[in-house]
This record gives sequence, C-alpha cells and structure tokens, in this order.
Amino acid sequence: MNRLNNTNSKTLRKSIHLVTGLLILLLTYLVDKQSLLIIIVAGSVFAFASFNYKTFGLLHKTADASLGTLFYPLGVLLSFVLLYDMPFYFFRITLLILTVSDTIANISGQIKPGNYYFKPFREEKSLYGVIGFALSALLIFYLFLPESLFGIEAYVLLAILLSVNFEVLSYRGSDNFSIPVGSALYFLIMDAHEGNLLFFTGVILISALGSFLLYKKRIISKYGSVATYFLGVYFLGVLGYEWLLPVLAFFVTSVLFTMLNTCLRRKKPSSNRRNVWQVLANINWALVASVLFLISGEKMFIYLFILMIAAVTADTWASEIGPVFHKNCFSLAHLRMKQSGVSGGISLAGTVAAMLGSLFISGFSYYLFFDEVYIPLIIVFWVSGFLASFVDSLLGAFVEPSLNKQPFLRTGMKKNMERISPNDIVNILGSLSAAVFFFVLYLIVL
Repeated sequence: MNRLNNTNSKTLRKSIHLVTGLLILLLTYLVDKQSLLIIIVAGSVFAFASFNYKTFGLLHKTADASLGTLFYPLGVLLSFVLLYDMPFYFFRITLLILTVSDTIANISGQIKPGNYYFKPFREEKSLYGVIGFALSALLIFYLFLPESLFGIEAYVLLAILLSVNFEVLSYRGSDNFSIPVGSALYFLIMDAHEGNLLFFTGVILISALGSFLLYKKRIISKYGSVATYFLGVYFLGVLGYEWLLPVLAFFVTSVLFTMLNTCLRRKKPSSNRRNVWQVLANINWALVASVLFLISGEKMFIYLFILMIAAVTADTWASEIGPVFHKNCFSLAHLRMKQSGVSGGISLAGTVAAMLGSLFISGFSYYLFFDEVYIPLIIVFWVSGFLASFVDSLLGAFVEPSLNKQPFLRTGMKKNMERISPNDIVNILGSLSAAVFFFVLYLIVL
C-alpha cells in the first residue's frame, strides 16, 4: 500500500509539473522575457510561501517526502535567469527536458516486463525510465535546437548524457533543480567557449574530482559535494578565474582554519563537515550578484560580489580563529564571558581575524578584476565586510535562539538528513547586511 501511495503521489507531482511547464512554454511565445521573469519569480515565491500550508497540500505533500515542489520553481527560475541573454530556444529545451522528459521517465519506468531497477543514490531508478528520458530529450533537441547546432552530434550527445546523469543521480526531487540548471550551465559554457567540448570536459572533470575529494576527506557532506560540483562548473566554466579565485581563497582558508580549530580543540573531524545548506549560505549572495552581472553587465554587481565574499570570509575567519586563541568569549546576549564557540560571542582574536579576512578578500579580489589598487573603494569593501560579521554576531545572539525554537529548524529532528539550521539563516542575513553598509559608505566616501 505504501509503495502504491508513493507511486500515485509521484505521478500527481509529475503531472502538476508537466502542466506548469507547458504553460510556461506557451508564455515564452506570448510575452517578453522581462514579463516572463516576473511571472516565474511570482510563482516561485508562491511555491515557497505555500509549502507549509495544509490548504496547498495537494501541490506539495507527497508520500516519499520529496522536496521536488521547491526544487522545481527554483530550478526553472535560475535556468531562466542564467539563459536570459541567450536565444529563447535554449530555455525552452531545458524546460521541456525537465517537464516532458522527466514525466516520460516516470511513466516508462513503471513498465514491469523486462525492466531493470537500480539505486545509484537512495532513490530507485529504472532502465526503461532512462531510455524514455534520453529518447524524449533527443526529440526535444531535434524540434527546438537550430540545425546548425543539432548537426553537431557530440554537442547534442553530451547534453543528453548530462541530463540523464542529473536525473539518475537525483534524490528527493533534486533533479527538478539539477536538470534545468545543469543544462543551462552547459549551454552557457559552450556558447562562451565557442563549442569547445575539450574545455567543457575539463571543467566537468576538475569540478567533479574536486568535489569528490572534499567529500572523501570529510570536509563537505554528500549533498554539499553536489552543490560544490555545480558551483565549480559555474565559476570555472561560465565566469572565469577572476570570479573563481576569490571563492577558492575563501573556501581554502576557511577549510584550513576549520582543520586547525578541529585539531587544537580535539574535535571529531566529521563534526565540522559542511552540508549543502552551509555551502549555499556562504555563497548565495555572491552567486546572485554574479548572475545579475551576467544579465546586466553592470560593474556594481562585481562590487557586490567582492563585498559578499569579503563578508563571509570575515565571519568564517572570526568563528574559526577566535576559539583557537581564547577559551572564552564575550557573549552579546548575556553580556558576560562564555565558552568560546557560543553563538553571538566575540573575542579579540576573532575580531582581528574578521578584519584581516575582509581586507584580504577585498584587496585581492579588486586587483583580480580591475588590475589596480584603488584604496578608497577597497576600504569601503573592507569595512563593510567586517561590520557584516559583527551583525552576524548580533543575530547569533538575539535571533538564533528564537529560530532554534522553530520545529522545522531544530537540529537533529531527522537524522541522516541535511537540513537548514538557524545558524545558516543567521549567516544569510548577516552577510546581506554588508550591502547596506556598502551603499552607505560608498555614498559617503566616494
């Protein structure tokens, strides 16, 4: 009975996604890109806002605890934004592979005679499902891709193989994100590098190897490694080294300081393994800034990218270095000394580390992008990033305790599941405050 309910709920979910996808496809022929972007954003906001309401349970709740109804709008939105300046047929292809091919995979996968079932992750897949997905994707490319591109067999074959890979390795509906976003990244990279398959293959291999090693070394979790893989492909393949190196500088130094903290404080290495939410909480605003730059080409979004990396670096350095030098810290919530590592705690070493981290990223990143050192603007980045780390401490002291009381955020409610934590939300809000400080100081100083 449970298996039947699971199948029925999955079929209902796929049907809703199919109808929604076809409506969006129709809109691509009826409205301009800006209007469609507004519609997709509105739909995404509705999907997230209605997720926990019983009134909309038919849209969201499924027997297999899938998060596909959240991954779906996020995947459609991000793929549309990434492909905003590309010809419309690229977005139509990603949309149809997500909705039509994935639905066909679900239907053909339920055929029993002669079928073969396997579990690449934790979710069961089938041979017929894979074949149905691949053949329908090929048909979509044939119908929507210009003949000049469809005639390049390697281009089409690689695109289909990647889409199949994203579908097969999915779990709890994550293919609703990985299929459209992965396909969008493929189209972007191939366009930027004039169809250079060798370059794209190198990007894939480097990103895959790096994320795999980080997982094997217990630095990031399984799903954190998947997020890191996509981020690597995006920054290395789409944006270039100017965007990649600041992110690497933040990540490498953070890992080194975390390892030092773990060693000196004799903590278990696995206790500091970053999950997918921790990875995204640190990079989300910088990621948004980079996407907005791709759309607009405005220099301001480069500034915001540098700023956001500086802010998260300041906070991470403070969190990891402070406890190494001080057993106790000053708790902003209790206004007295507490054991180091408490949320909302500050220390001298942590404060100095935050200042150095923000300054390092600000100067290094600005030089990478503009090949010069402009002291006034670097100071604005530096001070804004540092102040954001202090806001993070304030939020940790006064907001995080309230978030800890929320049932869906309580740590350890469901074991073996990667869940967003109150600290992740605090990090997201804290780093966002850097933009406020930046604009104020930018107007005053410059």
